[in-house]
Amino acid sequence: MTEKSNFSQWYHEILENAEVIDQRYPVQGMLVYRRWGLSIIRAMQNELEGMLEASGHEPILMPVLIPEDVLGKETKHIAGFEEEVFWVTHAGKNELERKLSLRPTSETSIYEMFSLWIRAHTDLPLKVHQSCAVYRYETKHTRPLMRGREFLWNEGHSAHVDAVDTEKNIADIKEIYTRLISGLLCLPFNLSIRPEWDRFPGAVYTCAFDTIMPDGKTLQIATVHNLGQTFSKVFGIKFEDEKGRHEHVFQASYGPSFGRLLAAAISIHGDDNGLVLPPRIAPVQAVIVPIIFKESEGIVMAFAERVADKLRGMGIRVYTDAGDGRPGAKFYRWEMKGVPLRIEIGPRDVEKNAVMAVRRDTGEKQSLSFDKIDDVRGIFTEIENNIRKSAKEKFDAMAGSAKGLEELKSKAGYGIISVGWCGGKSCAEKIEEFADILSVEEKQGVCPVCGKKGNSVKMGKSY
Repeated sequence: MTEKSNFSQWYHEILENAEVIDQRYPVQGMLVYRRWGLSIIRAMQNELEGMLEASGHEPILMPVLIPEDVLGKETKHIAGFEEEVFWVTHAGKNELERKLSLRPTSETSIYEMFSLWIRAHTDLPLKVHQSCAVYRYETKHTRPLMRGREFLWNEGHSAHVDAVDTEKNIADIKEIYTRLISGLLCLPFNLSIRPEWDRFPGAVYTCAFDTIMPDGKTLQIATVHNLGQTFSKVFGIKFEDEKGRHEHVFQASYGPSFGRLLAAAISIHGDDNGLVLPPRIAPVQAVIVPIIFKESEGIVMAFAERVADKLRGMGIRVYTDAGDGRPGAKFYRWEMKGVPLRIEIGPRDVEKNAVMAVRRDTGEKQSLSFDKIDDVRGIFTEIENNIRKSAKEKFDAMAGSAKGLEELKSKAGYGIISVGWCGGKSCAEKIEEFADILSVEEKQGVCPVCGKKGNSVKMGKSY
């Protein structure tokens, strides 16, 4: 397998070899999700949906088709997507009376329903979410899971009586996404407010979660948008307050990309031997590899089944690889697929009433007696903490600063770089010739273009 230092080739190889996805579907930018990839996405989805619903979000599922007049009600919104929309214009040979879009995002379709569902202040806050596919005709070079034309995500939408309650919900969502990204997936990130020209169409402001891939480029993995009253005024989403007045609601929308989260987890944690998966998202958390000799096959397999039953009883996803093949080939296969723990059982282990446990993250081996199999939970916690710590150290090592354009040019594209900016549009355009401005910081800096003082900005070359 290609070394990870050749990241692009390594990435494409691991997607294929670990059976994460298949890119050969005959529509460019649309993927077939195979068991290994889809299982990881489902683990993320279940964790996220549980947290959202615990915070008061109602699960819904909207139609995939949005009429042109509904999509175009908010002009800034449709302008932001007009080059990316897939249009359905015919049913068989019959031309439709009005064009239908494949949803590029669901603000307009959901808010059409919000205007019907919300009548009084007692209906608020209204918070909904859906896990679904969205479609955008990506014109740039497509990259599997990172930039495509159909991608899986969860999107949340909320309506509130005022701006204060909206901000409270946004704070809750940031915490939920932090628990998903850092807690479940063990990924480091930078949370920032996007500059004005990079806001979601129709938003008052946009927050973004960015991580850094092994090649130094940044990957946006989740966003949160404060929509103010922009959409509620267009869609007539009003409520009657306690004094009988009719007011427009305040709104927010937000979502992580499951595909991008999967790409980040694969890329950031993986090594030269393949995937390294955090235990809670691994489709198989422990693989048992019996070391079989003809004369001891029966006792080894019987003991392996006892170990597997005990692990299953603990709620651990376990698989016994008793198929044909040499142990070394099996070790390589499951190591490449990122299974957190390999359990080897040979005749000597059976004699000792024990197993040999091998960690995927460090390769460390330890003998566990059958009576101590419960220790596997603690090993999983250690693996998770180690993976998270290692990823954070790599992330921090790719943070830097630049004072002049030449230094910015030399550092752009490798991590998140802090540089000064005067606030002028022309200077921003010059700076963004090298990398994208991710956010404006509170600390002071000197603009490398004009030399004037201003705030610093964080920059990265994005996928």
